[in-house]
Amino acid sequence: MEKMTKSPRWRSVLTPAVMAAALGAAALSNAGTAYAQDLTTPHPPSPAPPAYPAHAGKPEYPAQPVKPAHPEKPDYPQQPAKAAYPEHPVKPAYPEHPVKPAYPEHPVKPAYPEHPVKPAYPQQPAKPAYPQHPAKPEYPAQPVKPAYPVKPAYPQQPVKPAYPQHPVKPELPVKPAYPQQPVKPAFPEKPAYPAHPEKPAYPQQPVKPAYPQKPAYPAQPVKPAYPQHPEKPAYPQQPVKPAFPAHPEKPAFPEKPAYPQQPVKPAFPAHPEKPAFPEKPAYPQQPVKPAFPEHPVKPAFPEKPAFPEKPAYPEHPVKPAFPEKPAFPEHPVKPSYPDQPSKPSNPEHPAKPASPEHPSKPDHSE
Repeated sequence: MEKMTKSPRWRSVLTPAVMAAALGAAALSNAGTAYAQDLTTPHPPSPAPPAYPAHAGKPEYPAQPVKPAHPEKPDYPQQPAKAAYPEHPVKPAYPEHPVKPAYPEHPVKPAYPEHPVKPAYPQQPAKPAYPQHPAKPEYPAQPVKPAYPVKPAYPQQPVKPAYPQHPVKPELPVKPAYPQQPVKPAFPEKPAYPAHPEKPAYPQQPVKPAYPQKPAYPAQPVKPAYPQHPEKPAYPQQPVKPAFPAHPEKPAFPEKPAYPQQPVKPAFPAHPEKPAFPEKPAYPQQPVKPAFPEHPVKPAFPEKPAFPEKPAYPEHPVKPAFPEKPAFPEHPVKPSYPDQPSKPSNPEHPAKPASPEHPSKPDHSE
């Protein structure tokens, strides 16, 4: 506390506080003598400001009274001993279960009658041989295919005349030169990367064994030549399509009524004359493109001959019917099982003893 009050900052703060306390004490002393005993020691007057430039020495503060020591904390009272829990009652023994009666013996299951012997299937009749297929008729000799007419040669294209020379384009005005750009400073040289270590050589691969030689395939048989196709007959001439009947004349639309005359708009003031552009040079006339020659007429294809009729397949033989299966004998009636004996009822369990009450906890409020 002495260090804090002796500093000039704390003294400047405490001086107005001491003056305010002195003024408040003087005002309260006039009200009565009730607080006369508390104001026996008046505060010293505040010191006058020192003369410039000399500074007065710091006044010595009176010794601070010694702070009385805190009284010792009384000991807590001793906790009372916790009451012991009473012993739990012994669980009563459960009564023994009654002996279950033995089940009666089950009746013996009767033997089922033997199944009748299944009759053997009759021997299947021998499958009749398929009738011999008739000899396949030989296809008629194909007629000689007429030779296609020789395609006529197209006439030679005429030589295109050369285009006349275009007029010389007038030169554009010279563009002013831009000011020279300052020279860009060069970047510092990039440091060289360290050399990579050499990779170890791969071990030599073992030699692959040679595959066995593939056997040569047998030569393909020569394909027989197709017979000549017969000449196709010419298509019959199509009948002339009859002319459509003349349509009746469409009646004329009625005349549209005349709209009222629009009022005459005032004339716009004359625009100033636009300066004339320089004359554009005349381009040369394009040469006339020659007409393409007419294409030759395509010859008609010959007619396709009709194929011979396919022979009919022979009818399949009828299969024999299966024999009827014998009826199974009736099963014997199953015997009824004896009634189950009634189980004795289980004895009632004894009531569970009540748990003892817990002792009340001691009161620690005192």
